[in-house]
Amino acid sequence: MGSTTRTFIAVAVPEALETKLTRLQQQLAAALPGVRWSATPPFHVTLAFLGEVDVADLNQVCKAVVDEAAAWSPFELKLEGLGVFPSPVHPRVLWTAVAGSGVEALRALQKAVAEAVARKNYPSDAKAFHPHVTLGRFPPQKSADPSSMDHALSHMLGHYKTWHAGPFAVTEAVAFASTTARDGPAYATLVRAPLRKRKTGQTP
Repeated sequence: MGSTTRTFIAVAVPEALETKLTRLQQQLAAALPGVRWSATPPFHVTLAFLGEVDVADLNQVCKAVVDEAAAWSPFELKLEGLGVFPSPVHPRVLWTAVAGSGVEALRALQKAVAEAVARKNYPSDAKAFHPHVTLGRFPPQKSADPSSMDHALSHMLGHYKTWHAGPFAVTEAVAFASTTARDGPAYATLVRAPLRKRKTGQTP
């Protein structure tokens, strides 16, 4: 093991929904040649990307996540529709949205976890939190006419507007180590952080 570990905190999508997401990728692939599809399990909603964490600090970072998660109650989310970052004209990431009654609880959990690891000197990406599950990444655009991609993607986003994968329960956050291989990233679980609070309500 090196002196640092590429680390992120996430909510993992359960295996029961992975088949539906993989089937959606297969349906989209014919119309989107060149997209690099996410194939490394699990599909996930990233809460905090920490980058390279010193191996000597991993225990305290993981403990911070476990301690923070323990204060929160489980909640429910669902996956639905399609979207792209940053826009259909210049797409880089294709994703499905996170929705449902637990979205506000997810936002609050994300904020709390990010603050907890920041107190351990590992601030996460400062971008605004937009909960999603990445399906694939677009290659650099080579077309001289980006409007053609815009038209095709806009049509596709509309067609799959009502797609959904059904609800799932969020009962834990997970800290993952990420390594890069020739055929894509590989994820290893560093720690599971159960949401242990059982009181009624979505915030601690």
